Amino acid sequence: MKKLRICMINTFYPPYHTGGCGIHVYQLSNLLAQQGHEVEVIHCLDSYFVKRRTKRTGNYETHANLKVHGIKSGLGRLSPAITYVTGYPVLVGKKIRRILAKGFDVIHYHNISLLGGPAVLGFGDAIKLFTLTTYWLICPTHFLWKFNREICQQKECLKCMISCGKLPVQFWRYLNLRDKMLKNVDSLIVQTMFVKRRHIEEGIKARFDWIPVFALPPYQENTIVEEESTAPNPKNFTPYFLYVGRLEFNKGVHVLIEAYTKKRRKSKLLIVGDGPYSQALRLQARGDPNIVFLGQIPPEKLGLFYRNALALVIPSLWPEIITLVVIEAMSHGLPVITTGNGGLMEVVDGNKAGIIYGDVDELVDALDLIEDDPDLRNNLAANALNAYQKYYTPEAHLQRYYGLIEEFL
Repeated sequence: MKKLRICMINTFYPPYHTGGCGIHVYQLSNLLAQQGHEVEVIHCLDSYFVKRRTKRTGNYETHANLKVHGIKSGLGRLSPAITYVTGYPVLVGKKIRRILAKGFDVIHYHNISLLGGPAVLGFGDAIKLFTLTTYWLICPTHFLWKFNREICQQKECLKCMISCGKLPVQFWRYLNLRDKMLKNVDSLIVQTMFVKRRHIEEGIKARFDWIPVFALPPYQENTIVEEESTAPNPKNFTPYFLYVGRLEFNKGVHVLIEAYTKKRRKSKLLIVGDGPYSQALRLQARGDPNIVFLGQIPPEKLGLFYRNALALVIPSLWPEIITLVVIEAMSHGLPVITTGNGGLMEVVDGNKAGIIYGDVDELVDALDLIEDDPDLRNNLAANALNAYQKYYTPEAHLQRYYGLIEEFL
């Protein structure tokens, strides 16, 4: 692969990020820079401060070949609000165009909902890739989670947006802007085939390419160093089941707690993460000493928790595209217990890397089975590690990524 000039465009980027997409762009950008490519990242500071008041702590190392542009309008939250409604980066469009005018071989879009809207897909002249990290193209709430209580099977978008407080209305969704701008994109990258099928069902006409998300191998985890880490030693809790993620209703942690209280043997349940549903979950746990809420754990410390757990439990109610913690767990040879909603089915069940359950009683059985049958757990652990090494390493990701770019050079 010849040395390329690549521009990543994502609403969030460390330390101004809110979730896994920002971390993925950070890791991919640095990997490409390490391989000699010139990489520039455009992200939106205005959008971040709509979501958070302060930037995240930590030292996010940047390779010498990587340049980061944190753009802002000078008008704060007004800029992402206008983009949200109109689909155009009205207040920051000139700044984005000025950066892209430097000339790039590849422009790679990720989450552009508040930074540029669909209109930014028409900016610049290069090979254009667009990774679908959410259902934003087909769902105003991004998650196909209807009325904040069920998977969307029949669209009632306006009523759903009102009930979820997603106002004002995104007027661009009632025009032809999305389909018009998608004509500028050479490939829509999907991380699971479920996402491809769902977008085709919703009428998206484009080329799709499957490039699974990657996780850094355990020995490379310390590229992000948090300040003043006080994480507990997970060996003090063994044996334990592990949940890692946001504490929100659609993540299904309340179902996990319900199942855990019904299981026979009382290994501990460690819950890593925070979110708006945290207090309700603590009340549900009723002070059970075996249910331990650990809050946020620094990324470089999570590996210890994966390595010492019985299994990772992902009880998501909404159709997850994929969650990075599943791939991180698999890189440590950790089995996964999950609903299989969305892309979780093909990653976990497709690789025989864990157990899929359908309701609370089946989750109880899965927890007991993992704890009672070490041979089964060991087989699932081996499958998880094998799947990671085959599909989800940085090398596997870059091989597919470069192969896709070479088709357009």
